[in-house]
Amino acid sequence: MKVVLSRKGFDSQYGRIPSPILPDGTLLSLPIPTSESGCRFADLTHGELSYSRLIVELGGDPHTADGCCHLDPDLRPGRAPGWVPAFGQTGAAQTHLGNQGVGVGDLFLFFGRFRQTEYAPDGRLRYVRTAPAQHIVFGYLQIGEIVHGDRIRDYPWHPHAENPAPLPNNTLYLASARADGTDGPGSGVLDYREDRVLTATGLAQSRWRLLDWMRSAPISYHSPASIRDGYFQSAAKGQEFVIAGSPAVRDWARVLISTTTPARSSVSP
Repeated sequence: MKVVLSRKGFDSQYGRIPSPILPDGTLLSLPIPTSESGCRFADLTHGELSYSRLIVELGGDPHTADGCCHLDPDLRPGRAPGWVPAFGQTGAAQTHLGNQGVGVGDLFLFFGRFRQTEYAPDGRLRYVRTAPAQHIVFGYLQIGEIVHGDRIRDYPWHPHAENPAPLPNNTLYLASARADGTDGPGSGVLDYREDRVLTATGLAQSRWRLLDWMRSAPISYHSPASIRDGYFQSAAKGQEFVIAGSPAVRDWARVLISTTTPARSSVSP
């Protein structure tokens, strides 16, 4: 089983503000803005809070909040009739996945830029002033089926089905029923937990905790020079980082997506 670290959601270029770690520990990834989608931020909600209102409360651009978004990966159920969890890719990023031999049974771990939030006295959401932006794993999808070309139209709620013909090597990854070796389904969203934080404590968000398997498992877009004194320097470019399968990598990933081990940690600024 290969593991793919897939960077998604708001970043310093698209959307600009970090996605929020909500006060209850929810990792709410904000999908990147687009002018070509039928899905609007105002259509997406978490409880009674719309994504558009949330963006404005956190200091994001009101014009962005009033617009459309590219909801991909789509991992939260109940959005449309016939919905199934799915992730789409195209262009150079899909070519990279193909060249790396990513296929059925491999596991996507979706990570993004997050920051802790709290409720202000007036009830509005705000970032915790002392909380840093961090790269955190917020969801996963183990590949159960890979769909290409015209067949993607069978999933009309997904953004890659809206106009698939012009997209080069348009591909849709559908989740398996169960995640191998875990107690959970083949895809899902994850709450905050300390082991899901990639960023090393006290360092810039692209400087990750140096895990033992990083010293021996090849990671695309990275090299042995990525291992620095006390941290792993993640690549600034690239959407998908493919990790060669090994027992250590598989064990790390399975614990990461497990809902039972280890117990969820509390969030501190």
